[in-house]
Amino acid sequence: GVLLVTDMFGGTPSNISLTFLEENKVEVISGVNLPMLIKLATLPENTTLSESVKIAEKAGRDNIIVASNLIKK
Repeated sequence: GVLLVTDMFGGTPSNISLTFLEENKVEVISGVNLPMLIKLATLPENTTLSESVKIAEKAGRDNIIVASNLIKK
């Protein structure tokens, strides 16, 4: 399958990408960040599109950190 990644939902790249959506063949992830891209680039070649989407989404969410929350007493 094909995974299209865009910077933010609702922007022109995202809107155009949505026209290519095709179940189990083409998926779009918006709001991409560097941890997502690194995770996607290092996935095994046999990872399915569905698995790739779930893994990338989790990597993106897990790596959004509010620094002040790390140092609270």
